[in-house]
Amino acid sequence: MDQDRGEGGARIAGSGARAVAGSVRSQALALVRDVIRTGGRRFWLVALLATAAAVLQGGGVVLLVPLLHHLELVTAPAGGAEGLRAPFAGLGLGGILAFYVVAVAGIAGIQYAHAVTSTGLVLDYGDSLRRRLHQAVMAMGWEGVMAQRGADLTHALTAEVGQCGYAVTLLLNLLSSGVQVPALLAVAVALSPRFTVGTVVLAGVIAVAMAPLNRRAHALATAQATANRELHAEVADELAGLRVLKVLRAEAVRAQALAERVARLRQSHLVQIRAYAAASRLQQLVAAIAAAVGVWVGVWILGLGLADMLVLVLAFGRIMMVATRMQEQARQILRVLPVHSVLSQRLAEFRAAAEPRPVAPPPELRREIRLEGLGYWHRNATAATLQDVDAVIPAFATTALVGSSGAGKSTLADLVMGLTTPSQGVIRVDDTVLDGPARVAWRARVGYVPQDPFLFHDTIRRNLLLARPDAAEPALWRALDAAAADFVRHLPQGLDTVVGDRGLRLSGGERQRIVLARALLQQPMILVLDEATSALDQDTETRVLQTLRQLHGRMTVLVIAHRASTIALADHLIRLEAGIVVPAAAPAPASRGMT
Repeated sequence: MDQDRGEGGARIAGSGARAVAGSVRSQALALVRDVIRTGGRRFWLVALLATAAAVLQGGGVVLLVPLLHHLELVTAPAGGAEGLRAPFAGLGLGGILAFYVVAVAGIAGIQYAHAVTSTGLVLDYGDSLRRRLHQAVMAMGWEGVMAQRGADLTHALTAEVGQCGYAVTLLLNLLSSGVQVPALLAVAVALSPRFTVGTVVLAGVIAVAMAPLNRRAHALATAQATANRELHAEVADELAGLRVLKVLRAEAVRAQALAERVARLRQSHLVQIRAYAAASRLQQLVAAIAAAVGVWVGVWILGLGLADMLVLVLAFGRIMMVATRMQEQARQILRVLPVHSVLSQRLAEFRAAAEPRPVAPPPELRREIRLEGLGYWHRNATAATLQDVDAVIPAFATTALVGSSGAGKSTLADLVMGLTTPSQGVIRVDDTVLDGPARVAWRARVGYVPQDPFLFHDTIRRNLLLARPDAAEPALWRALDAAAADFVRHLPQGLDTVVGDRGLRLSGGERQRIVLARALLQQPMILVLDEATSALDQDTETRVLQTLRQLHGRMTVLVIAHRASTIALADHLIRLEAGIVVPAAAPAPASRGMT
């Protein structure tokens, strides 16, 4: 029984090793295919330049044979050395040296072209990967975006893309090193096939013996990549919630938690470095032993001549140097392969969650938006957020959406805007069902002012132009005036004032008014306001409400509101309680007489 368990354990260990090796191969092939797909002809040009440089470097080694002869260090080349000397027999010492200078110049020119071309390929690949990821994130449906952690997306688009660019650099260097080996081996075979075959077999044995160390290095790299990603996400979350932490006086608790995570990450990194260092030093030792054995065998067993042995030592010395460099490059690639694999999986997930592309112009709102049997469940929710909602939002009127906190008002507004898809039921804009491409196209008709106004760390002008990139400056000022944001005229830089991170250089009310101006600049068919006046003082609120009165009859307005002053603007009320529409009292008669 113990023997059975031992054999079973060996089988499991063997299958695990094969799985790791297969995973490494598949990840490496995926990276190569991605680089070739991105680089196209440039990748093959890099390979051609690397091959040309390798051939010339091999020729430089061959020149040693006739050079030794002309210097009379070797008077009678033996074996393969005589065959390598023959093509240069008529050149003389001066011709051989001139040929050598030309070869070095050719190598330098080719290596320069290789460096420039490969660097361009690496930069193009990084840009392409970042662009593909960014486009996939932007194309995702809102449900897909909400399922992601913002810090993970930031880390992927910045640090992890940079690591993949480094992996491509290593890959191209590995390719350049790899094509040198056949050129040098060709010289060695010409001198002594038996010696070359024996050395190659010995190198293969060494490579097989080193494989477990490389697999361990890959496993450690995978764990390290995951730990780095988690640390980055935790720091980003902490900075986002720094205000809350200070109010709670929880700085010390978070500092301790971060210190513990950093210590674990540091220990993991040290283990990884030890594994890489051990593999590298062991390889150097084995290479030295192999070189000593090779020289002993060549001189005392195979009886090679001095010219043959000198050139062989030089050729295999270079091969060992190149092989050592390739092993180190391969180990470095193993450290980054898990990052590329994760990014590739994320890219596939993002693309699978993409919204359909609009295929027709956005629907026109002329009569009403009708909600029929609408239901919605948030991901992993135990109960429905909305249930069997039937309601009508008349065109060119103001509808107030009211209800207690958590009643489903914002969820219903997201559905009306086409941001999310109902779990059941349909939404109709006149006769058009908001589904698939029509739902995505509909958002071009929607203006939105959230309760928490968001501005990019940019100028007021560029924040406004997000709504209408072709808008002229007079249109920007009209939108600002309509939103009671005339304070912008008194700022030192006016429209070119930088608002700071998330607009924090402005007050909450000022941010709210700029966001309202941005929504109005879009000239939407429906304007959705989520507690849009909650951050405004009484005077500014009065001016914003006056703007809303002026929109009556010209634009459909959906207002999520608690304030009586905002509700009084409404022609219609929709009241939600626990995700269900309940009867609502009619708005005050005065509101229906607006002009």
